[in-house]
Amino acid sequence: MANLFNQETGKFSLEDDTNTQKMAKINAKSSLPRLEVGGQSKQLSNKSFGIGRDKSNQIIVADGKVSRFHALVTFENEEAFIRDTDSSNGTFLNGKQIPTQRKVKLADGDKIKVGTTVITFYR
Repeated sequence: MANLFNQETGKFSLEDDTNTQKMAKINAKSSLPRLEVGGQSKQLSNKSFGIGRDKSNQIIVADGKVSRFHALVTFENEEAFIRDTDSSNGTFLNGKQIPTQRKVKLADGDKIKVGTTVITFYR
């Protein structure tokens, strides 16, 4: 299996086959989220992080259906929220599209879909 993380930047990339859904896990125990892919993990910021194709995001998803700045995860009072940042194809939470620019609370086990990429959030 290819290394999906670039250790220096925290880059998360996928193969070019956008028909295949890739699975990831974000774990926010102790207020510090963790992204896990294929047994590998990367600790993320506990304040906020962007998801998208642009290299300035903390989670970079190389998926043609993901916008450059697709979604943003923030933390308030030890709770996590996600909001779609005017992405072209929308952000889905547990199979339902979330409204653009409205933050939605994340719960343990929630499935976030951006493009063809599915991210599982764990508390």
